[in-house]
Amino acid sequence: MKGQIGPTKISVVEEKFSNAGIYVWQLPSGKYFTDGEGNALSIESMINDQSKIKELTDAAKYYGQPEGKPVFFSNVRKISDEEYSEQKDRMASGLIPSTNDIGAFMAAKTTFDKWGSDD
Repeated sequence: MKGQIGPTKISVVEEKFSNAGIYVWQLPSGKYFTDGEGNALSIESMINDQSKIKELTDAAKYYGQPEGKPVFFSNVRKISDEEYSEQKDRMASGLIPSTNDIGAFMAAKTTFDKWGSDD
């Protein structure tokens, strides 16, 4: 499925409000190059930043996977394991998981403006 990241059922829906995102190294098989823990070889970048693309390409060669290509995911960023845990806790509490998710805040504001609040 286009936009799907990893073996999850979660897909990325791209909304072009930023040129920032990450490049991930995709193998000729279509799978993404990952370490033993499922972390993809990636780099935060602006779209078409040739210096970041070269860094990612060089890293793929260093780790023995020169065949492949960089694939850009717009409006995606890397997070630590700690931030991931915090996001899961926020979501379980009914909050927007990431305080940096501008798209989710825009959608929440639209909903609030249309329907108001229970408070």
